[in-house]
Amino acid sequence: MLTKQVSRFISVLSIVFIVLVLFFSIFSSHSTVSAAKPQMTFTEKIMAKNTSAAILELELQGKLKLAEDYTVQQWVDGKQYPKSLQDVRVGAENVTVKVNPNREITKIVIDGVTPVESMRVGIMTTNFASMEHVQIQLSSPTGLKIVDKLADETVEAAGNEVITFKSVDGTVSVVKADGSVIYSTKNRIYVSTDESSKIKAANIKRAQGVPEYRGSFEITSVLGNKLHLINDVDLEEYLYQVVPSEMPASFGLNALKAQAVAARTYALGDYLGDRFAKDGYFVLDSVMSQVYNNSAENALTTQAVQETIGTIMFGNDGSLVDARYYSTSGGFGASKHQVWADGDGSFPGQVVPYLLSQSYTFDPNDSTKMLTIDTHNEQEILQFYKNLSYHGYDDTSAYFRWNVSFSKQELANTINANIKSRYNADPKFVLTQNATGEFVSQAIPAEGIGEFRNMYVAKRGDGGNIMELVIEGSTGTYKIVKEYNIRFTIRPQAAFTQGADVLLYRATGGSSDYTAAPLKNYSILPSAFFSFEINDQTGVTFYGGGNGHGVGMSQYGASQLGLAGWDFDKILTSYYPNMNLTDVSVVGAPSPKGQGK
Repeated sequence: MLTKQVSRFISVLSIVFIVLVLFFSIFSSHSTVSAAKPQMTFTEKIMAKNTSAAILELELQGKLKLAEDYTVQQWVDGKQYPKSLQDVRVGAENVTVKVNPNREITKIVIDGVTPVESMRVGIMTTNFASMEHVQIQLSSPTGLKIVDKLADETVEAAGNEVITFKSVDGTVSVVKADGSVIYSTKNRIYVSTDESSKIKAANIKRAQGVPEYRGSFEITSVLGNKLHLINDVDLEEYLYQVVPSEMPASFGLNALKAQAVAARTYALGDYLGDRFAKDGYFVLDSVMSQVYNNSAENALTTQAVQETIGTIMFGNDGSLVDARYYSTSGGFGASKHQVWADGDGSFPGQVVPYLLSQSYTFDPNDSTKMLTIDTHNEQEILQFYKNLSYHGYDDTSAYFRWNVSFSKQELANTINANIKSRYNADPKFVLTQNATGEFVSQAIPAEGIGEFRNMYVAKRGDGGNIMELVIEGSTGTYKIVKEYNIRFTIRPQAAFTQGADVLLYRATGGSSDYTAAPLKNYSILPSAFFSFEINDQTGVTFYGGGNGHGVGMSQYGASQLGLAGWDFDKILTSYYPNMNLTDVSVVGAPSPKGQGK
C-alpha cells in the first residue's frame, strides 16, 4: 500500500516537473521572440552626409537612414558633450554609429576632436563647366593602384599607362589604352600612386595645361552615365595648388603668406559649412570655392604655405573668420553685410566685425592718413572715381580706375539681355515698381525695361559700393539689389549691347589719363564701386574703381604692402581687424562654454 502511494506521489511529481519544463520552455521561447534584436556598431569613414534627407553614407556599409530619435555625442578627454549632425564631418574616421535591425542609425559617437588633415576636392571638367565627367583619364609615372574596397579587389596600371574610366548604367569600367576592360563595378573606386608622384588627369585642361594632382582620387558613377571625381589631398598640399592659382609669385612672399593664411581659413570655412557634404566633398576646384591647380606649383608659393603651416584666423568671438578676398580695391573696401544676404535671405545682413568697409586711399594732403569722403554723396563719389591722381594700397593695379561708355540703346540692350536671367536667379532682389510705388518681386516683361530712360543709385554701402540701383524704362521702373546682380545686369560686351566692341579703359593710381591697356568686351562690370553720367546725346559713361566684390583682403593691396615691407600678419590685421591668428588644431574642439560630463 505504501509502495503504491509512493509510486503515485512520484508520478504526480513527474507530471508537475514535465509541466514546469514545458512552461519555462514556452516562456523562454516567447521571451526570445519578444526581446529586441541586438544593434550593430560600425566605425567607418564618413563618405557623405545628406542632412535634409537624414542620411549618412559610410565607406563600407553604404547609405544609412537616421532614426527619428538618433543622438550625437562627442567624447574628448574623458568628457561627454552633446552634439548634432552638423558636427559629424565628411571624411571623418573617428565616428562610431549604432545601427538598429532596420538599418537606421540610432546613435553617433565622435571619439575625440576630428582632425582636419585633408581636403576633399570636387574636380570639375575643362573650363570648370561641370562636376559630371563623361570619362576620366588618369596616369602616373610610378603607376596606378585601383581599388574597389567593397569587393576587396585591386588592379594595377604600369607607369605612365593611361587608364580610362567610363560609366554605363551606373557601372564604372576601368579600360586600358587598347580598349580592354580590366575591371567593372558599381562601387566607389579608389585610385592612388606612390607618394613621390602625382596623378595626371588627361581629360582635363587648365591654364597650366594638363593638371597633375597630389593625393588620391575617388571615382563614382552619377546620373547613370557620368562620373564624379574627388581628390583627397593633404590640407597643406591642397594649398600648394591653391595659392599659385589665386595669386602670382610676383606679388612677393609676404603677400603670398597672407594669401596662404586666408586660403587655409577660407577652405576650413567650406569644410565646416557642409556646402557639398551630400556629394562627399568639402570644396570645388573653381571660383565657387577657391581656384585649385589651375596654375602650376612654384617654389615661392610653396614656401609661403610652409612658412605659415597650420595658421588660420579666428574672430574675437571665437569663430572661424570668413576669409573673403578679391583682386583690387579702388580706394575703399566694402562691408560684407552690405554685399551679400544672410543665409535666411535678409539683406543687408548681420554686421561682421572683421569685414567692415575701410579707406585704402592716402589723403593727398597728408600721406600718413587715409582719405575720408562722404561715400553716400553721389557728387563726391563721382568726383572720387573720375580723379585718376589718387594713391592708395592698390594704385599699381590697372583696375585702380576704369571707365566704360554705352549709347542709350546699347545700355538698354545689355540690360534687356540680362535682367530676366538675374530675376530668375534671384527674384527677391530684382524688383518692379507697382502702381502704388512699392518695389515688389514679379516677372520681368519679355521686352525687359524696353527703352532706357533714366537710372539712379538708391542706396550705397559704407564703402560707397552700390547696393540698390534703380533703372527707369518704357515698360516700368526696376530696382536691382546687391552688387552681383548689378554687375551681371549691365554687362559691357558687344554680344549683349548689339553694337561695336565695348572697351573698358583703365588706369593705375597717380595717372593723368587712362593709359593702361583697355579690355575688349569685359565679362561684367569690374566692381560695384562706380558712379555714372548720363548725356542725352552721347549716352552713359560709368566711372569706377577696383575689381571684385571689395570684401576682406585686396590681393593687389596685399602685394603692395608686402613689397613695402609689411609682414603677412600685419597685412592680415589691416584687412581683417578684430581677429586673431591661431592654429588649425582648434577647429572641431568643443567650445570652452560647452557642458561636458
